[in-house]
Amino acid sequence: KRAMDIVVGSIVGTVSLIFYPFICLAIKADDGGPIFVVQERVGKNGRPIKIIKFRSMTADDQGVYGTEEKTEQAITGVGRFIRMTRLDELPQLWSVMKGDQSLIGPRPELPALVAIYEKEVPYYNARHLIKPGLSGWAQIYNRAHPHHAVAISDTRDKLSYDLFYVKNRSLMLDVKIALQTLRALISRQGV
Repeated sequence: KRAMDIVVGSIVGTVSLIFYPFICLAIKADDGGPIFVVQERVGKNGRPIKIIKFRSMTADDQGVYGTEEKTEQAITGVGRFIRMTRLDELPQLWSVMKGDQSLIGPRPELPALVAIYEKEVPYYNARHLIKPGLSGWAQIYNRAHPHHAVAISDTRDKLSYDLFYVKNRSLMLDVKIALQTLRALISRQGV
């Protein structure tokens, strides 16, 4: 699995560098804000990891939910496109190369949400037994995964997909998820 991450990650990561100047210019031209957003997420064994994404929102709320500190945010014009095409995720390929993430695995979550879900969703921590991934079984087959808010019920459903992957992970399952991810990207369903 690590060999696949390194080989595929380095090839795709190197090819993706072609898009960086265009994405950077588009983000700057759109609203003049920062190009990248760096967020802390929860990785394998609950260890904090940093992920870098192209900024697609007007502000980074750092995962502060349900408090007065919440930053007002909206998807930018360019952000809508780079999210739909998943170009905002390209910088995470370097996290794969570093070994903090894998190409395939449960998506890493914000620490503030993990703290809530660990209390409210039984066995939530089991998803941290393996490295988080850029794409996963839940991203392909669970269409109601939560975004930018606390969602206990949706997270319970998503966890069932993550636990299926944790229990059944294999090279063939990773290849299947990777091919389904490519199909979703090409058909613009998003992942």
